Amino acid sequence: MASLKTKVIEHLFEKHWDEGTQSLRQSLMSLEDVAQAIRECNEAHGTNLSDRNPANFMKDLMRGANASANWPASVAARRYTAYQRTGDGDVFEFVPFRDDQTEPFPDAFKTREDAPRYPVQSISLPLVTKTLGRSDETWLVQTAINLRVVETHFAVAAAFPLIELSHLQMGIKLRQTEIDALFLGKTGDIDDPESVIVTCEAKHYKDPIIPTQIINQVQAAFTETDVSTVVPIGLRAIRNVGFYVTEFEAVRREDASALDQLSLAADAIYELRPPVKGI
Repeated sequence: MASLKTKVIEHLFEKHWDEGTQSLRQSLMSLEDVAQAIRECNEAHGTNLSDRNPANFMKDLMRGANASANWPASVAARRYTAYQRTGDGDVFEFVPFRDDQTEPFPDAFKTREDAPRYPVQSISLPLVTKTLGRSDETWLVQTAINLRVVETHFAVAAAFPLIELSHLQMGIKLRQTEIDALFLGKTGDIDDPESVIVTCEAKHYKDPIIPTQIINQVQAAFTETDVSTVVPIGLRAIRNVGFYVTEFEAVRREDASALDQLSLAADAIYELRPPVKGI
């Protein structure tokens, strides 16, 4: 599947590449652009890639450790990657590499083995629940919420000080992004605290944290709420161990629209004891 999608990406890039100016005439690809490119590639190469769901076209390409390998070499040679775009009928956008970028989809926030480690009890999970454990993101988030992993992080290892944290909702689908879990925090004076939103992006242990997804979540949180601060975090499974939590620098509302990269503020490994199936 990835190799077929690679051909479609390359086809779209070449279709819109201007050799004279060494630039793209069009960088943002719509649902119809992708569907049409799939049909053209099927006809040219005798393949049968479905054009019925172009909205999910980028998911397989960007998932897992092979994201950069799945990207067309000819596009990477011209130092272009892509950001997933959702809403308004868009799918993805070709974007030039950053000056220091060496591959299309770098895993900038890999699990840091020497990060601080903290034990988290999992004995409170019923045995019947543990037997149904899976490796999908829903199970990861559900387990983390049940065991209050995020609350533990902000109590023992966080960079941003909170005096209260409550889980609001999981699996929030918005027009331009999806947030795996959303929390409401309180910071500052206990008698007059300020509200803070914490967004959470969950990842399987094989999947990289994609900064643009988290940036989209931050911007959406400001659109959907009236808070002045959002603290984004990543929650990545560590196989047979637990969770790696990456906490990024807090974002103020006035800085959200210009946000284009993440800075790590704190991280920690939370070891589940005993281990939980699927994690």
